[in-house]
Amino acid sequence: MNKDRRSFLRNTSLATGLLLLQNPFRSLATINSNATWLPGDNREIMIWHTNDLHGQITDLRPANAQGVFLDAGDFLDDTANVDAHMKMIAAMNKAGYHAATIGNKELANGQAALAALIPHMQFNLVNCNYHFSDKSLARQVAPYKIVYAGSLKIGITGVGHALPASSGVTCLPPVQAANEMAIRLKKEQGCQIVICLSHLGYRQPGNTADNRDVAMESTHIDFVIGGHQQKIISTTEVFRNVNNHEVYLSQAGSNGVMVGTMKMKFNEDRKGCGIEPGCVMA
Repeated sequence: MNKDRRSFLRNTSLATGLLLLQNPFRSLATINSNATWLPGDNREIMIWHTNDLHGQITDLRPANAQGVFLDAGDFLDDTANVDAHMKMIAAMNKAGYHAATIGNKELANGQAALAALIPHMQFNLVNCNYHFSDKSLARQVAPYKIVYAGSLKIGITGVGHALPASSGVTCLPPVQAANEMAIRLKKEQGCQIVICLSHLGYRQPGNTADNRDVAMESTHIDFVIGGHQQKIISTTEVFRNVNNHEVYLSQAGSNGVMVGTMKMKFNEDRKGCGIEPGCVMA
């Protein structure tokens, strides 16, 4: 069955605006060193997201905005020099990013070059399907990030597409890696939400995995933030995963023209009860 047919069968209307998360709320579990604590009222969380910034500094997120700020990769410009990279990282630090995944442009100058930039980042780089030959980079890239908003617990992971053999990066099957990490975040870490930053592209030919596959072929991912192909998803798409649960897919505009937003709402039992997707345009 081809991807378009699967998409037709599994994609659902956004009219309901409901997200019924698979697992009930679990009490906050192990304190994780790779965690951030944010203020929250336990009833909603705002997620701000970008992708494919390509070194374009954006200030579309309102000052003092609350919530989680994420990027789905290619935030650096592969043609820029180190000074330009440092300016971009400083801008992302100032904007308050919490996590980003790794795109091909971050690795354009080699693993060691990226490893040298990471100490200047006040946000985590997350990826669960790359194995790095550079030991310094391998130590500095986390398989996931935890964010607490009030007593809501959000798990964030990321995946990337296959890179040339010359990169020295071994790429595991991204959908399988993302799903296995999501299961770990839900069942072992007790997360209410799992977000995957997917730098695979919206639509890939044949059996090449894309962002839609991450949504449709998963079991425990709730929200996929896409990147790699320069496409704007004008309204959040809703897919059904293999367990027939809703999974959201969003992708903002490239080069800083748009910041996507997603407000996820919860009832008194901390079960998902609605969403408010949106965006801020330049």
